[in-house]
Amino acid sequence: MCGIAGFIGPSPPARSDAEDTLAMMRQRGPDGLGLFQDDLGENRVMLLHSRLAIIDLQTRSNQPFIDDGCVLIFNGEIYNYVEVRDELKTLGQSFRTDSDTEVILRAYRQWGEGLVDRLQGMWAFALFDSRNGKLILSRDPFGEKPLYYMETPDGLFFGSEIKFIRQLSARTPRIRHEKVRRFLAHGYRDVFKHQDSFFEDVKPLPAASIVTLTNSEMPRPRSYWTPHFNPQPMSEGEAIEGVRDRLFDAVKIRLRADVPIALTLSGGIDSNVVAGIAVHHFQQNLHTFSMLESREDYDERQFIAAAVRGLGAPHRERPVQSRGFLERLGRMAHHYEAPVLSVGMFLEGFLTETVASEGFKLAINGNGSDEIFAGYYDHYLYWLAGLHGTAEFEPEVARWRESMGKFVRNPLFKDPMRFVDTPDERRHLHHNAPEIDQLMVQPAADPFEEESFCDDLLRKRMLNELTRESVPATLFCGDLNWMYHSIENRTAYLDRSLISFLLTVPSNLLIREGFSKYLLRKAAEGYVPDEILFSRQKFGFNAPITSLLNREDPDVIDFMMMDSPVFDLVRRDKVEAMMRPDADLAGLDNFLFCVASAKMFYATQSGW
Repeated sequence: MCGIAGFIGPSPPARSDAEDTLAMMRQRGPDGLGLFQDDLGENRVMLLHSRLAIIDLQTRSNQPFIDDGCVLIFNGEIYNYVEVRDELKTLGQSFRTDSDTEVILRAYRQWGEGLVDRLQGMWAFALFDSRNGKLILSRDPFGEKPLYYMETPDGLFFGSEIKFIRQLSARTPRIRHEKVRRFLAHGYRDVFKHQDSFFEDVKPLPAASIVTLTNSEMPRPRSYWTPHFNPQPMSEGEAIEGVRDRLFDAVKIRLRADVPIALTLSGGIDSNVVAGIAVHHFQQNLHTFSMLESREDYDERQFIAAAVRGLGAPHRERPVQSRGFLERLGRMAHHYEAPVLSVGMFLEGFLTETVASEGFKLAINGNGSDEIFAGYYDHYLYWLAGLHGTAEFEPEVARWRESMGKFVRNPLFKDPMRFVDTPDERRHLHHNAPEIDQLMVQPAADPFEEESFCDDLLRKRMLNELTRESVPATLFCGDLNWMYHSIENRTAYLDRSLISFLLTVPSNLLIREGFSKYLLRKAAEGYVPDEILFSRQKFGFNAPITSLLNREDPDVIDFMMMDSPVFDLVRRDKVEAMMRPDADLAGLDNFLFCVASAKMFYATQSGW
């Protein structure tokens, strides 16, 4: 896990700008800095790297990694580097390090741009092939590792973070106010539906893409993988076995490291399955960390306590608190160069402070499970809609009422006929404020955008979440939260082999016996306490906005009401009404957090 930045074009950056960029990149990689420059025809190539050493800690694996006419800078981890290296050795390749970095370079020498189909991992890399006169950029299948670029008259700049591009290019990109407006109106789900950023002229390289440059003109990136729902006939037992095999392999290869491992632990099954498999099957030593909210409807202490007993691992906890909220939000917004996208993502950033204080450089999480195993409350209703018209429908509705239906708070989810009667209903996916237009200066009711991946209602929704909505938002915040403290963060469920298999599983097998995420629960039996594995409640890092934003604190009130470009987008009088201590925020928690986050984004970027 590292930081990368670079340039290709006719007018290269000044050496001083490159050195200042490297100094800025040290936060992502404090274990080594490197810079490479060379000519590519009439253009100049510059590659910058800051290293966070996780595998093969020796300096021989520092970057830019130069060998056989190729130069590589790489951010991420190739989890199956051992298997790929062994295969390459049988093909005559030799190695001088034990790193995954060298495996990428050797794989390129063997398979060219086809190397990306051989890799299991997370990555953003730039590979300069001086022999063939080209620069190759690529991102991993799910976009776990960021890579932005900006085209200018001087050339093309790229980097892990926008601030690296700003520093290297000596340019100040303008805020994209329309994107802020859409975030305020619709929340985090709208942020990654378009290939743009919160700044004009700065774009992300798409996930699962690779592009070859011979000059500073950015051609259309080539997509090397697209998830596709292709159900195959299989029994429940075959589905469980297929999930178990691939899940255990996914956890196994993500435990490869030469440093100790931390794990963020909630009271839900996702992180507990990863922890249980790691500790009880692979005998991995873990340290676990949890965030605690005391309000009854968010309180998961009972389940976390059971998890800790079952794991027998060292454990740390941190309570949710309002003290220091604005200072922390400001620090995060400045580092993000974007609004913090949700309360849960803010709390993850809060928890990273505790992990960092214990000296860890590597953490694993359970993110992404809901989107691939069908774990959200609305997923159950999409699944029921798929049964409508069959003999199974009424018995399954009765089962839902006695299981997950008991815990639903959103009124849109209380009707089991919701997506039978209105299959295109998507109001619940934006802010839970039925009259959002009344809160905005200009009408905000943009049509909900959804990709038509397939005809299956449930799978269409899950694939949108995986590729365009919740998973990209979680990955964006996760990378920045952890790299702020120079900690690598691995997501166990975002495994291409596991997800490809799940996309062959018929949808009727995803939810069974009144349980969402049925296949995950069955695959992990024996590794997680039953009271967690078969709990009907859904848990994760979350809290009400009132646990963070103290509406009786004069400093908080002053900040929320001070002049800001936000009030060109949101009605000041509505925010003022919500800031009254006795105001009912039912359905407006997320909106008020987004207002605070957007205000802090504007405040921290005011010098740009």
